[in-house]
Amino acid sequence: MKKNILLLLLPLLTIIACETDFEVNADWTETTVVYGLLDQSLDTQKVVIYKAFLGEESAFQMAQQIDSIYYQEDEIIVSLFGIDGEDTLQFINLNYFVNDNREDGIFNNDYTIQYITTEQLDHNLDYHLEIRNVETGNIVKSQTKLISPLEINPGFTDEITFFRNNEYRNFKLKWESSSYARLYKPFLRFYYYEKNIDTGELEFKYIEKSFPQILTTNAQAGLDMEISITGESFYYFIKNTLEENTNLLRINAKELEDGLTDYEFWKGGIDFRFLVGGETISQYIEINNLPDVVFQDPPTYTNIENGIGIFSSRLNASMTGKYLDFNSLRHLSNSDLTEDLGFLNP
Repeated sequence: MKKNILLLLLPLLTIIACETDFEVNADWTETTVVYGLLDQSLDTQKVVIYKAFLGEESAFQMAQQIDSIYYQEDEIIVSLFGIDGEDTLQFINLNYFVNDNREDGIFNNDYTIQYITTEQLDHNLDYHLEIRNVETGNIVKSQTKLISPLEINPGFTDEITFFRNNEYRNFKLKWESSSYARLYKPFLRFYYYEKNIDTGELEFKYIEKSFPQILTTNAQAGLDMEISITGESFYYFIKNTLEENTNLLRINAKELEDGLTDYEFWKGGIDFRFLVGGETISQYIEINNLPDVVFQDPPTYTNIENGIGIFSSRLNASMTGKYLDFNSLRHLSNSDLTEDLGFLNP
């Protein structure tokens, strides 16, 4: 027996697919599926909008049809309103954009449709989203507050000590909570230059260590937060991530003035990044009991009026220019864990 199948496609950092059975004689209802995370730290804001579809073909066959998934360019008008109290201080029409960088999957992978703007957002304003279907008159709405800037404590020095006096040391990364944020995901980015002895080729690279996300009980600003990074875990991260290769020489640096011949002058080598999530995202995670920022399960939570999906905020923040002190660099070069990775002794 044929079934009519409704497919709702909601991407939340990754694409989420949801499949529901409907009665054969059920009336067709327009359902708009929305994903948007506003981030004033980025140059471009993107809102992804799909539509639900109903038909007698298999879900797989219908998912290959572009017009079954996306609205046509002139079919909907997507707008953002920046509001302070009762005053609208910013009005933005989002532009239809075809992104042909899509990964392979069940759904048509020729391209994906985004609605974008490059206008700068103001974290002091509340942003209201409106999606108006010019053919049916259907209106979809949502709103979100933006996350206030993250205050990261740089400490008294830019030096980081993971090893001193023949023992591993812990480093405490500290920050203050931001308004309208409840989810914090820290990252440590390790920069290095790598020189191939045979070819003389010099490459600038980095690797990144992620830490468990922290979910606060409320969105209050100014709360002291921290994670402790153990020295031993840092060196194990380097050992387990980089390849041992006797043809390679390496140095931990973000800016290197004189190549690897005269490497006395370099800058940085360590950055800390944060991915901060708004209240709606944290509610989504709590309801779905998801373990991380990358969402993979069908949603049971939505904050879209007259539609389905998530419209919230996030913030990318960073603390740059940190570097390992002399003892930590030396241990990187000659410790049992990392001595075979080719790091030069300072």
